[in-house]
Formats: sequence, C-alpha cells, structure tokens
Amino acid sequence: MVTYGCLAILFLFVLIKGISLFFQGRKPVKREDTDRTLYTILNGERD
Repeated sequence: MVTYGCLAILFLFVLIKGISLFFQGRKPVKREDTDRTLYTILNGERD
C-alpha cells in the first residue's frame, strides 16, 4: 500500500515537472553549447 502511495507521488511530481517545462518553453541545449562549455571548464577559462 505504501508503494502505491510512493508511485502516485512520483507520478504527480513528474507530471507537474513536465507541465512546468512545457509552459516555460525551455529548449534542449545544443551539442555545440555543451562542447563549448566543457572546453572552457577544462581549460580553466571560466567566467
């Protein structure tokens, strides 16, 4: 019974998070941006 309660809470959390991301209009990070960020971190050229 506790397991069903935990699954329900998890489902609601995922549902709310998905809806919030949908309304925010966030776009996935492009590969070039990720590569550039990793490159600057590895070279110690942080902002």
